[in-house]
Amino acid sequence: MTDQPIVVIDAGSYSLSETSIAGAGQRLAEIAQVLSQRYTVRVITRSASDTVDLAAAEKVALGEEAARAIATADAVMFFDTPDRDRIELAVAHRRLIIGECRAPIEHMSYPSVLACADPTGEHQRFLGTYRRLLEVTHHFLCRSQVERAALLATLCAFGRITPADIARSWTLDHLITAVPVGFSRHGLEAADAVKPVHMADFLWTGGIWAFFEPLMLVEAMKILRDRGVDASAAFLHAAPTEDTRSTITEVGEAIDGLELGDRVHLHTKPVALSERDQYVKAAQAYVCIARPGAENETGTRLRLRDTWLHGIPTIIDPHGISGDLVAREHLGVVLREPSADSLADALQQVKSGAVGRPGRRMERLYENSMAAFMDWLDKELRGG
Repeated sequence: MTDQPIVVIDAGSYSLSETSIAGAGQRLAEIAQVLSQRYTVRVITRSASDTVDLAAAEKVALGEEAARAIATADAVMFFDTPDRDRIELAVAHRRLIIGECRAPIEHMSYPSVLACADPTGEHQRFLGTYRRLLEVTHHFLCRSQVERAALLATLCAFGRITPADIARSWTLDHLITAVPVGFSRHGLEAADAVKPVHMADFLWTGGIWAFFEPLMLVEAMKILRDRGVDASAAFLHAAPTEDTRSTITEVGEAIDGLELGDRVHLHTKPVALSERDQYVKAAQAYVCIARPGAENETGTRLRLRDTWLHGIPTIIDPHGISGDLVAREHLGVVLREPSADSLADALQQVKSGAVGRPGRRMERLYENSMAAFMDWLDKELRGG
């Protein structure tokens, strides 16, 4: 038994496996690492032989073990795309519920959704769970101030904000805490412990989704070849999934068609999280070009963690809050009019040394940025 409050974190649909974890899963794992320094933390996740390092947090299996963990918890935390039944279980046990929930906008572009006979009905699976979490969550986490502002309007429309809330706090800090995208000390120490291994000069470090422009990087590399610039690029996470397979296929065909196989690499084997840092540390810049769209206007790209942690510049589009962050914090190059030519210019500037490294940003350490949230949680759980 422990005298520490028990916080259960439900990973929902997110994998915490070393070889299939994505940005949201990594954020969840690092938040669990930080909370485990102060509370007894139990993480509900699918069974995997290679679950990522959760520090002092304990792994909990699905099914009866998960149900027991929720029943004995003091607080339960849910992230995007959570399990609806476990939400209802936390409600039934009257647990303190914490939610980091973003509107399921990007899901409307998933090939797996669009291929259904009724895409709108299929999307309701995500939307219904999101709405339910808005109804029952006692405290919300957000990844940026823009996401916080969007959530405030949504909560007002749902009747979740009352005059009593405003009387309690004009800023509603008792209801929402912004915990910007960052990294944990555990993650920092793991990154510092590995030696850089060169995969390519320029890395596309995140997923290859339909709402991004990965072909632009391929075309930019052709331009650099034609200019006589010696450079290489790689798509670090090109292991295909149901919703990325068609886009990855297009990228592969473009590489072959432009005869860039010696310069552009599609890394189709899953990269273990424990091995990932060696490649990102050796890169000269990260590339993340997206199309204009609602998802990019409302969501912070989790891959910016790499720049804040490793101090390596990001080359990005201006479509949304992520580009604004890169410009405001001088994290790299924002392509005001994204094209293969403008991207090639930016890559060439990096190669020539004209783009400086932004350096590590310790203000993005979760131990720092989560302090206000953990103070709130202490008061709620310990009556202090």
